[in-house]
Amino acid sequence: MVIEAHLLHRRSTRRIAFSVYMNIFIVEMNAKGDSMNAETGSILADVRASSGLTQRQVAERMSANQTRVSRIEAGDGDETDISAYLSAIGTPEAAALAELLALEWVHLPRPSLRHPDLPTLVAVERGLDTVREFLGDGQVPTVLAGQAQLLDRRLEDAGRYLLSLDHEVVYVGEIGVGKTTAACRQAGLVIDEATAADLKGMLLDTGGGRTTLCDVRVETGERFALTVEPVSDEEIYKLVGEVCKGIFEKLSGEPSSNSVEFRPAEEVERALRNMAGLPRPARARKGAAAAPDPAAELAKGYDTLEAFTAEFAARLSLWRRSRRTVEFEGIDAKAGRQWLRTTFTAINNGRHEDFSLPDRITVTVPFALISDARLSITVIDTRGVDGSAVRPDILLHLKDPRAVTLLCSKWGSAPDPSAQALLTHINETDADPALLDRLAIVALARSGDALSMRHDSGEAAEDIAEGYEIKLGQVEDALQKIGLAGIESYAFDASGDDPRELTAFILDRILAVRNAQAQAATATIKAISQMIENRAEAEAMAALATVSGNLTRFAERRVELRGARRHPYERLLSAVTSLHARTVWAATLRNGRFWNFDVFQYLGDGAAAEAKIRSSEVVAGLTAIIESDLDNGELESARGFLMQVLANIAQWEADFVNAARHHGGAVYLQPLSRAQDLWDACEHDYGLGMGGYRDGVAERLRTWFEDNVELREELERRVARAWETSFIAPLKQAAGKDPQGDS
Repeated sequence: MVIEAHLLHRRSTRRIAFSVYMNIFIVEMNAKGDSMNAETGSILADVRASSGLTQRQVAERMSANQTRVSRIEAGDGDETDISAYLSAIGTPEAAALAELLALEWVHLPRPSLRHPDLPTLVAVERGLDTVREFLGDGQVPTVLAGQAQLLDRRLEDAGRYLLSLDHEVVYVGEIGVGKTTAACRQAGLVIDEATAADLKGMLLDTGGGRTTLCDVRVETGERFALTVEPVSDEEIYKLVGEVCKGIFEKLSGEPSSNSVEFRPAEEVERALRNMAGLPRPARARKGAAAAPDPAAELAKGYDTLEAFTAEFAARLSLWRRSRRTVEFEGIDAKAGRQWLRTTFTAINNGRHEDFSLPDRITVTVPFALISDARLSITVIDTRGVDGSAVRPDILLHLKDPRAVTLLCSKWGSAPDPSAQALLTHINETDADPALLDRLAIVALARSGDALSMRHDSGEAAEDIAEGYEIKLGQVEDALQKIGLAGIESYAFDASGDDPRELTAFILDRILAVRNAQAQAATATIKAISQMIENRAEAEAMAALATVSGNLTRFAERRVELRGARRHPYERLLSAVTSLHARTVWAATLRNGRFWNFDVFQYLGDGAAAEAKIRSSEVVAGLTAIIESDLDNGELESARGFLMQVLANIAQWEADFVNAARHHGGAVYLQPLSRAQDLWDACEHDYGLGMGGYRDGVAERLRTWFEDNVELREELERRVARAWETSFIAPLKQAAGKDPQGDS
């Protein structure tokens, strides 16, 4: 094949100029520091060991002393040393390593020699070299230029994805489901692995729910350490206002205090009270008198809510809470784990006088969180789902192409309603074809749950493994009912199961995502080979011209999308009427942006959902045309190109949907966030005892949107433009036609 001959020629050239390339390699390796040199030396030693030769034997073949060989294997050799060393070993493995070291990395950064996807990355680098040389030739036929550019982008995207070894494992679940405990067991975040099954020695703060205050990010580093990104002072004072209003309303005895809730989440109030030195008293034992609430006692000394709030806020001493990082100074690993547990618990509960209320905590531990040392894994424990999992922070994790998200549910309800609602939401508002592949349902069991399972026949499970199979079958049935069959699921009992099995399941999910990228790269390289072959064959060029014409005509007919079915704000208004009233009120206090409910996220998702519906008919039509051409034997030479276009359709659609999402939030952001009279009116109605608060907020918002119809028209213009730039233009370019209209 042409591409193979081309590559063989380049390999020959590299061998001839081996000393030149080796010199480049050594210079680059020195620039990267001693660690890369040590890695190279270690690999050289591995090659020697697999050959069966000793250092002395290699030294004799090199006509050198053993000290020189030892120095090379320690990473202290120059290009001449390495070349002579590999030549002395003389095995096919040594020759392959010599060729690898001589490879000039121009298009991708040089990866580690121990990179798990090194063979694929080498193929990608060579494929990029080939396709870019092809494009730079200056004589590329128009019908091939767009194809070559398409293949170039796909190959580079796959290569850069594989190049990075960073991935995240994200735990999401309702309050009290046990996700933090599962995360700790899986990642080894325990005081003592030997006694961890009692679930009492977790390094992160665990309890019966409402314990995790914010996102907790755990990563591997050199020592035990904690870094805190604090909530802004402005937001803290708003939260203090809510705490104080709840306390003051209760003391006043007004009717509204019995029907509405002003306080923030329990874990937030607990931390703020502790920061202010006003902790809630422990619940009294049966028959004993309850201890007085210090915050309530303080409130009794003030005539107004404002004065009480000011005093509470002053007691936080935020100006003193400026510390962001703390590290363990010792060297004993067990003492470090105990320090981490104690310090994290203090910060998470507002008991550490140096730290403010955390918005995110980064935990650093000196050990790997996943057994595969080739990957760099970060574990993220999200704040418990309170009402709805459709939150900006959770959605951000879900859309991260490098993250695997575990939707944790209690055994009896897996997948629970919040997980199902989240899955339905993303299925309606996102077009990323790989998103659902990065998700998994985890049913968290407790002792006895598995053995309580029964088959439809009524027959009980004989053992835990069978009980798990029954439960996972139920999960699969539930996903089937909401149209999302195929999502992976797993059952785990933190007190009884080996956490290494959960780790293996997670690693399989990560490797599956990486493998999909590797397969995409391989298919693209194959398509490049076919493209270069086609250039020399008139019949193949005619087939490509036919395919290109079909795609171009389709693109020209579909420049304009059909109109939107629903206004972008309908999804927001639906959320307003279904979320907890206190959550809606908290968002109105913040002009639409609350951690648990973001108005602009819903506006963006509403625009994205409509964009997906509007584009789906076009995508189906284009897919049908391509599949028809694939079945046409006369177009066999264009098959590789057609498969690549087919693969790109999903990405073009995802780009369009994401562009619509961006514009849906951006168009409304400034006008709506600054509509202070609107937000004041929405906030004012809460707690007046009139009922229908959420319906009232929805009606006020609907009126505002209808009064500002020009914003909807602006959004439609932006969406139409996004369709042309995100979908139509790349389709035309792939077909070999200038997106501006010139062929």
